[in-house]
Amino acid sequence: MNFRSHDDMTHLIRRNMPRIPADIDLVVGVPRSGLSPAAQVALARNLPFVTLDEYVAGGADAARFSARQRLGGTGTGRILVVDDSVGDGGALRRVRAALAQAAPDRPIVYLAIYWSGVSVEGLDLWFEKVSRPRLFEWNALHHDGIGNFCVDIDGVLCSDPTRAQNDDGPAYDAFLRAAPLRVRPTHEIGWLVSNRLEKYRPQTEDWLAAMGIRYRELILLDGVSAETRRAAGAHGWFKGKVYADLPAELFIESEPFQARDIASLSGKPALCTDTWTLYRPDLNRPGQLNAVSRSLGRRALRALRRKLGG
Repeated sequence: MNFRSHDDMTHLIRRNMPRIPADIDLVVGVPRSGLSPAAQVALARNLPFVTLDEYVAGGADAARFSARQRLGGTGTGRILVVDDSVGDGGALRRVRAALAQAAPDRPIVYLAIYWSGVSVEGLDLWFEKVSRPRLFEWNALHHDGIGNFCVDIDGVLCSDPTRAQNDDGPAYDAFLRAAPLRVRPTHEIGWLVSNRLEKYRPQTEDWLAAMGIRYRELILLDGVSAETRRAAGAHGWFKGKVYADLPAELFIESEPFQARDIASLSGKPALCTDTWTLYRPDLNRPGQLNAVSRSLGRRALRALRRKLGG
């Protein structure tokens, strides 16, 4: 899995600004993911910026969107069309067709910040080759592959409870019923894996339904109390074990230390949304992975047994 963050993209654009032609009149961003890089380019070059939809809606009057026209020119210079990435070129073909109808006489330069490496007709400029499978910060929770991801709830889809709210009582129940939404994924999630206790399944399911968040399976921690769970500190261990046993290809987790433990235990990547860091497993050989799993498992189980009186 190849991952790029907002910071990665911003620095990449800055480094490659000299490669953009100097005679560009207008920057057009392809919604939604192309709007951020297009705005960065337009701001750096002090050029007007519009969305693709705005430009197409202008039709024959599209020439008004032009830096040179503002300076007394004809407004018929080159347009830079920007998208965050290009894969097999299907989206680019649709963009080219739309622009051919809106302004057939305007010369256009097509830029994709990230290119998959597949030959694409009509792509004039790209800044970095990032092969598939790949994931970007700005669409990680809207990727159509999320049906094969594990995703945590607290800290990812909603805010974490405060210390006062996390009382395993009335305050926590109220939090679960009205947790502030952070992200509403576009597609159905494969597995929601949370350290919330099984007894809070009804509140969790009600909140997910109210927020319009779709998922195939909800996996919660069963058989322990909140106090035992906190004392054991086995949060990453539980998630890592569940992830290892599923055919999922990525775990999205908010807490850095848990993301690291999840990746180490499962032998598969984990993406931390607090730092937007992709943790890759260092131990890939089955024997090493099993040893790590046994070690983490023994420590967690010993703590749980002490609290349970076993």
